Amino acid sequence: MVEPRIAEIIDLDRYPLDQPASDGYRSLMTDEQAALRDRALFSLGGFVRPEMIAPMAREIEDLVPVAVRYDKPRITYFDADSALPPDHVHNQAHPCRYHQVLNYQIGNDSPLRRIFNWQPLAEFLRQLCGYQTFYRSECPHLALSAKIAGEGDTDGWHFDTNDVVFSLLLQAPEAGGSFEYAPHLRTREDERYHAVADVIADPGTHAIEAPLSIGDLTVFFGDLSFHRVTPVKGHRRRVVALFCYDHRPGTVFSASYIRTLQKGLPH
Repeated sequence: MVEPRIAEIIDLDRYPLDQPASDGYRSLMTDEQAALRDRALFSLGGFVRPEMIAPMAREIEDLVPVAVRYDKPRITYFDADSALPPDHVHNQAHPCRYHQVLNYQIGNDSPLRRIFNWQPLAEFLRQLCGYQTFYRSECPHLALSAKIAGEGDTDGWHFDTNDVVFSLLLQAPEAGGSFEYAPHLRTREDERYHAVADVIADPGTHAIEAPLSIGDLTVFFGDLSFHRVTPVKGHRRRVVALFCYDHRPGTVFSASYIRTLQKGLPH
């Protein structure tokens, strides 16, 4: 297999990430930083060239038989607070079901890994997020991964434990599978539980549906922005790749979380 050049994967004519001194690069940086400040999310539409999308999605779907199956409720804030009632919004559980392909299951010659390892992208994201330092995760399980959601699968309401998520939509379902979020809903000083409860009760009024399309690279500040993926409907799966970076070197995920993932591996 001949590995494609990065310009055959990423639309560098539209997104000149390899030309940091260009007007296009500076304009892109300015626009995206403003969007992240205002809406906590920005997508590079058509980041991956159209002819590459189907093979990349197929590569991930072919790995479903060996992927982790995650299927259990997850609470809004991940860690329960025993000082609060079980039915408090902090402790409320939401359905969470999907398959996840892990880093070590994705080939070294994968176009996804070419994107993840491409240093100009990492440098662009570093500047975008305002980090002084920026490193690819070294986690053998989750540095590069992908989630696959079939009929009825969903990712319930939650805040992220990491401050920013980088994702690439490779396949959209026939219906459902929408990314809904409430930007900047909480602060470092105030959990704003009443606002969180409002979103859960009436997302149509209090949340935004992000207009994501296949091939879009999305940057999302999910630690302070409440979000979910609605249940997928139909036979076509939702496929999204996830890239993990951190401002510290050598980042890996906790042993307890990895053990949880390993329990979902097929035997």
